[in-house]
Amino acid sequence: MSAEHSLTAVMEPSIIFKPTAEPKVPQFLSTAEAARMLGLSTTLVQTLVDQGELKGWKTRGGHRRISLDSIQDYQSASRSSMGMSLKSSVKPRVTVVVESAQLMDQLMAANSGWTIPVEVTFFDSVTEALLELSSKRPDMLVVEMSMPRAQQEKTLQALENFNSRGRSPLSVVLITKEKDLLSSNAVGPASSIQVISGPMSPIWMHAYLTGVVASCQI
Repeated sequence: MSAEHSLTAVMEPSIIFKPTAEPKVPQFLSTAEAARMLGLSTTLVQTLVDQGELKGWKTRGGHRRISLDSIQDYQSASRSSMGMSLKSSVKPRVTVVVESAQLMDQLMAANSGWTIPVEVTFFDSVTEALLELSSKRPDMLVVEMSMPRAQQEKTLQALENFNSRGRSPLSVVLITKEKDLLSSNAVGPASSIQVISGPMSPIWMHAYLTGVVASCQI
């Protein structure tokens, strides 16, 4: 190789080929998958699509497909809204429904001696609690379910109907001895209602309220 060619080889910049990035393919989820991801009922997810809060389309078979990007955007907006709401509140508000008069007395007496920064309101019926929700909405609702099985199922459905009417579903915890209450009802696992095996006790209540405060401080 001549000196001229050697000099040219040194001076010429090397060409680096970078792999081209593959175009991002939009991802879509079914209504049930979107509901599980958002922690909402399928009915509420369908309503959000109809209202334009979530972006989606229907297949020829009539099944909805919802944009993953819009789901993530909705999650971010919900977290931001929830954070602002919690920061603006002096204390988290928890409504507790207990039908047993004896247990009610035990919980109220125990709560009066606790120093947990939570505002707790007690009711002896779900009906009264739901009436109160229209004027003063709590952050959480806890219901001790000691009524007959049929009445528990009606209560569960009433709470699900209440949540499906609003944009921001209420976080509900139902405490019952009925092991399969949620699975036997029409409500799916994506519901914002959580069913926990009972019974309720002051010890359980103290642990729950402590957890509420910890979650609000994250």
